[in-house]
Amino acid sequence: MAINEFSPATLISIERSFESSSFLEEFQSEPSQRLIAQFIQHLVAQWLEEQVDQGEQGEQGPEKETTDGSYDSTQIIRLGLASLGAFLQANITGPVLEGFEATEAIFVSALAEVKSTTGSKNAIGAANALSPIASLRRLCLRSLEVDGVSPYPYIPHIELFCLSRFIFTSGIVLPTELPEIWSDPRQSLSLLLSWTRLRIHLWHYKLITQPSLGPGSLFTKSGRWTDVPTLQELIERSLLEAETSISEPVEDHEDSEKSQWPQESRIQFHLEEATCHILLGNDAKARTALQLATEISGFSYALSGALGKRTKFQEKNISQLVVLAKSFALSDTNRQHPSNAAPVALPLNDDTLLEKIKFDKDQTNAPTPSVPPELQDLAPEDQPQLRPEDHIILLTEATLRDTFSPADSLTAEEILPFAVRVIDDKSTNWQIYTQALLVRSRIELNRSRTLERAVLQMQAVVDQVIVDTQTSTTSTEKSRSGQDEPVAESKIPSIQITPENQEGRSNTLQKPTSFLPAPKPVESASPQERLRYVNTLSSPPRWHLESELAYAWTAVGSLISALEIFKRLRLWPEVALCLASAAGTDDQDGRGSGGEDKARGLIRWRLFHHTSASSDTSGIEDDGDLDNAEVDVLSLKATDFCGPERSPPPPNAPRLFCILGDIENDPQHYQRAWEISNRRFARAQRSLGELHLRKQEWKEARDAYQRAVAVNRLSPDMWNRLGDIELRLGNFPDAAEAFQRAISTADNISGGDDARTWSNMGTALLSWYRQIIREKKDHEDKLKNDDDTNLLGDMVSTKRAAELGKPAHKLLRDALIAFKRGATLADSNWRIWDNVITLAASLSPNPDLDDVVLGLRNVIRIRKTEEALDLDVLTLLVREATKTPPATSSGEGGGEAVYEPTRGTIESKVIFLFEDEVVPLITTNSACWALVSRLRAWRRDWAGALDAAEKAWRTAVGGGVSSALSASSGAQDQQGNWLVNVEVWDAVVQRTSELVAAYENYGSRLDSIGSRWKGKARSAVRSVMGKAKESWEGDERWQTLADMMEDLR
Repeated sequence: MAINEFSPATLISIERSFESSSFLEEFQSEPSQRLIAQFIQHLVAQWLEEQVDQGEQGEQGPEKETTDGSYDSTQIIRLGLASLGAFLQANITGPVLEGFEATEAIFVSALAEVKSTTGSKNAIGAANALSPIASLRRLCLRSLEVDGVSPYPYIPHIELFCLSRFIFTSGIVLPTELPEIWSDPRQSLSLLLSWTRLRIHLWHYKLITQPSLGPGSLFTKSGRWTDVPTLQELIERSLLEAETSISEPVEDHEDSEKSQWPQESRIQFHLEEATCHILLGNDAKARTALQLATEISGFSYALSGALGKRTKFQEKNISQLVVLAKSFALSDTNRQHPSNAAPVALPLNDDTLLEKIKFDKDQTNAPTPSVPPELQDLAPEDQPQLRPEDHIILLTEATLRDTFSPADSLTAEEILPFAVRVIDDKSTNWQIYTQALLVRSRIELNRSRTLERAVLQMQAVVDQVIVDTQTSTTSTEKSRSGQDEPVAESKIPSIQITPENQEGRSNTLQKPTSFLPAPKPVESASPQERLRYVNTLSSPPRWHLESELAYAWTAVGSLISALEIFKRLRLWPEVALCLASAAGTDDQDGRGSGGEDKARGLIRWRLFHHTSASSDTSGIEDDGDLDNAEVDVLSLKATDFCGPERSPPPPNAPRLFCILGDIENDPQHYQRAWEISNRRFARAQRSLGELHLRKQEWKEARDAYQRAVAVNRLSPDMWNRLGDIELRLGNFPDAAEAFQRAISTADNISGGDDARTWSNMGTALLSWYRQIIREKKDHEDKLKNDDDTNLLGDMVSTKRAAELGKPAHKLLRDALIAFKRGATLADSNWRIWDNVITLAASLSPNPDLDDVVLGLRNVIRIRKTEEALDLDVLTLLVREATKTPPATSSGEGGGEAVYEPTRGTIESKVIFLFEDEVVPLITTNSACWALVSRLRAWRRDWAGALDAAEKAWRTAVGGGVSSALSASSGAQDQQGNWLVNVEVWDAVVQRTSELVAAYENYGSRLDSIGSRWKGKARSAVRSVMGKAKESWEGDERWQTLADMMEDLR
């Protein structure tokens, strides 16, 4: 078929043709075998080229090959899709690939032919120690390394994925570059296959992601640990190309927006797009893609509430979360191919919780604005059947919420109904139902009453996937295949469940066993059904699933079970981390000296040869296939492996070196990890930077982090850390730039757009501003002193600001914006709000009073004590608010009414702040009462002003007297005693003077005082003078009180 004759319908028909045939049949044709030979030739040439680049001696590889044009494009695409489908069947969904030996022989034969033609028999993959298929698989694994990160090294049948990747993404067999100008985009095969390339790159990313680097590192959250920016950029570019292909409308169609792809395909694409963004950590884009899929499907769902009972002893119905969902229409595909096969959902069997929420059938469904009209009449316990695509939409919604929401009980309560809605529905697809059980298990791991069911359900899912994807092999078959199936080092007897008519043990054949009884035939499904939606689901590979199970076992306290799983999977970094975290004490049998020493021994065994080549180490020192050496990893000693470094290094050597550097605190290990990864493994420089920070080597730490961000410019954590270091070194422009990069690259997984980053950026900008002011002052001083030496050379910060077009006042304003954003994100941190107040009050020529009021309100809200009141800031607010005289207005009886400023003005905000927030907190600060009196007097609230003045005077006088009357008062009490302390005595005199002035100015305006104001004023002055006569008679302030007394006669 010619390239320009391809259409989406053609590609879909090729995919559906495998529903009635096996994937492996496609490998038997002569063109397919020629293409496999070309793939292996390309693989060998790529490997030899790497050896030459690394300076190693090797044979000259074949010239770069190009397609000879004799392949039929349909055959090429069929082989590529068959190879990818067979790989996913073997590693993701099952069942076992039957008859793969014939296909494996094709690859081995092609490899032997390439070796004979290139003369590299002893160079490729250490052929003297490995079988041919094992050598080929090692070449495949090396070809998948990205940015110093290797995939899981024991992936079965990895050659199938690499063949598919070669066909669709290499550009040698099929075109990958989009034409700059084309008359009809439908004629571009490259654009048509962009969706397939996206799937290839996305599965490559999933193979690169390391299994469970932490207890909470679910497969969908692996983006926070995966550091492969090159592959991420490739995925994003492929995603844009695929969107162009999917959204391209059909020509000469009445509906200009009608896509050339069918509805079902467009729904699946947007679901795959959402899954892609979830893995990469793009919350907003994932939600947009999910919304598009929902709109195209016509699916309607909502998270709502309904009355029901959750426990067996519950008497009254209370509101329970439930997902109401209704499909637009059932597709013909689902009607023609019904599926009843589904894994068993284990019962809860709890003595308190019900198996399912029992909803009240008599409740009346009142119209709810948040629930769509078509869902208003749905009963929670009797909802209609959903389509498979709609099931996936619900599971994607649950995964999206789980990935980007805080890990708390509220989030779990919101996510669980989505999985329950799929599980309670009739199964429409085996893989979808399996994924729903997995999602529910992840949620139930966080609750004590559902923890047991969650672990066992996850174990059941893992058992079925392992049994369905792991072939039965004998020891000779394992040797021939290069041992690509992980096996346990420890010889622990396995429990098998066998039928009554069979013997319980076989000496020649070890079949895959399961923890729970093997699934019945009705609980399994065909490969075609399992693979139908595998790309739209976030189904993890089996090694990810098993490692997730390992951490589930740790949740119930079974660390040994987790360790055994990691050992069986040969996840040596995880085994080492598990040992180091356990930090066990000396074993009674003397096999190890503690968890950390065992971890050191394990890592060194993987990276270095034995210290001495003695005869008793032959079982450990294996220069060939190290993974097949029968070793008890818990007995390894770090001191036994100090020999030369292994060459070639094992898979994931950069990560192993980093873990060893963390344990031994040796910077050379980080440097070696950096060199092995061809200076692409950012974690090596990040760990090296942290080591320098612990030693307070600031400049070296900065250099390390600069190299790390140069490799991975999309990590907000590393940009944040670099900003902290630059801030510590006083490089404020560079610090501000680093924090800005952290914010711009922020996502919902790695953070970056948080209060700490914004606050630090505000600090950097403020320090930059102050540095410019300081440089300007120094420059002016030099000009005054006629010092012409290096006038402009010292103004580094000023030059940098000028280059970026940021004058000093702009930096100050940006700093305020940064502090406000940080305070908004962490509204319980009063220190950030205090920075907002300080910065807003220091703006020139006019302070930002609105931000001052906002900040002060929040500081008071958080601290709720008198210590939160800043007298200088309050004085500024009162001074600015009372600058202009209030408008006059008449009240009842012809007198002046209390002034009420217009709502929203700064005067109104200041008045509400004082009356509602400040006044309730004042207990000992007389100056604050004086400000309240002044503000009330400006409003013509004479009674309130006089009341505040009296309280200010009592506050100033009362505290000192109580201290003076205490016979045991110490130095600290005397400090606030106005009979001893001069400053406090001065405050008492000032408050007394203000009170006398208040009586004089406001007393006559009040009916309750009137002409008696002089008597009240004399009484106040006489009281102070009587108490202070012995201590302050003859003092200047004493004379002030005497003059006041004379004026009041």
